[in-house]
Amino acid sequence: MTQRFIKLGEGYGDIYELFTLIESMPERVESLLAFHTIKNDEERTSIAAVFKPTTQGNFQPIYICLEGIPKPQEGESNVRYEAFKTVSDQINKPIIELVVPPAETYHEIDLYYQQLIAILRLNHIIRS
Repeated sequence: MTQRFIKLGEGYGDIYELFTLIESMPERVESLLAFHTIKNDEERTSIAAVFKPTTQGNFQPIYICLEGIPKPQEGESNVRYEAFKTVSDQINKPIIELVVPPAETYHEIDLYYQQLIAILRLNHIIRS
């Protein structure tokens, strides 16, 4: 099976595009993910949705908004992460949270995505 990250972007519009994808195909959503990291001395979070593999081609997309929101802190309001939680509740899928290195530590973004796929496979969040 081929798994690939599809980067949507880091802004508000990109995050709401991810929410629209999830809400329009809830039956295809396999997992919701939050990757927490430290980037430029700031705690950041990437949110992602793992979709079930396609019937033809056996391709599994993982849509991601890379390091686009501040990491949610207890007692602080974080509108975008709260919206992600709302979507999670709507489709009855928990958010799986993982701590990972920042993307900038890799020379190429594809190497970073390969590392994330390996982490997801090792944790049995996706299958190979």
